[in-house]
Amino acid sequence: MTLRFGLRVPAVGTPADTAAYAARVEEAGFDFMWMPDTPLLAGRWRDVHMHLGAAAASTSRLRLGPGVTNPLTRHPLATASALATLADASGGRADLVAGTGYSSAYIIGRKAATRASMREATVLWRSLFSGAPTVLPGSEATLEPPYADLPIILAASGPAMLALAGEIADGVLIHVGAAPAAVSWALGRIEDGMKAAGRGRAEVKRIVVVTACVDDDRARAIEHMRPCAAALCRLPRADLLFGGAEVPAIPEGLTEPYPDLGHAVDWDAARRYSSFVPDAAVEASVVLGSPDEVADRARALAALDIDGIWWRDEATWTRPDTLMTRLAHDVLPARGTG
Repeated sequence: MTLRFGLRVPAVGTPADTAAYAARVEEAGFDFMWMPDTPLLAGRWRDVHMHLGAAAASTSRLRLGPGVTNPLTRHPLATASALATLADASGGRADLVAGTGYSSAYIIGRKAATRASMREATVLWRSLFSGAPTVLPGSEATLEPPYADLPIILAASGPAMLALAGEIADGVLIHVGAAPAAVSWALGRIEDGMKAAGRGRAEVKRIVVVTACVDDDRARAIEHMRPCAAALCRLPRADLLFGGAEVPAIPEGLTEPYPDLGHAVDWDAARRYSSFVPDAAVEASVVLGSPDEVADRARALAALDIDGIWWRDEATWTRPDTLMTRLAHDVLPARGTG
């Protein structure tokens, strides 16, 4: 089996900038490029579908999609329309990647979407893309032509959402950090959902979100990526996410940097906030170090029987140039696991 590699690219700059960048991502050998969908986060992110449409026009092989959209800031019907359009523009290279939308939710004053709403949205998408007549609150719609091959991928961290994704989705985007024990636990929860629905292994793709920093100076990489580990402290089953390392308690009285720790505009402020996280927790949950070390971690994850890695760096407001280059030159060539 060959592991599929994707890259997270924020919707910054202009759509033309993204088009040029997507061509570079494709040339570098990546299989998919997904772009976050939190409208106007800190006033800086732009409309993801405008950017994805531009990327479709400049690429021929790269799969494209929002990573991750949600049913709060976009009604599921609007998302279905956008993804069908992206499929048209790309010749069928569209992926629908959806989650509960924590950052999207708080900027509009809402709580994250519930599992019930995620199930409802997925049922709607499945019906629409199949080409079946689909009853909407105020009408009925039948997509012409159908988009039966457009995958619905659900992002999940907690046990119940992982199981739901295994039950109803075409793929699961696993967001539990990069400790093999944590990923193995998540796969078990996905398999619980698959078993409940009578589904086989081939029916559900498993993609792991891997935050990474390729840097021969390991101490520098740990310090730089510490906020990425700190952001995991609030996730369910934090005891599993740090690979047996101490689970750091968030000190009282800390104020997260704007707009939140995971998307901090001031990364130095994020590093100061995250000083409570021990080095071992960073090393367990983030893939970092030399190219050989990063490749070894990728192989360890592949051995768990996953289908892909969605690579991302720490940056929210710039494109992952360094990570893309180092992965393309030093890690992708060694991604075969068979």
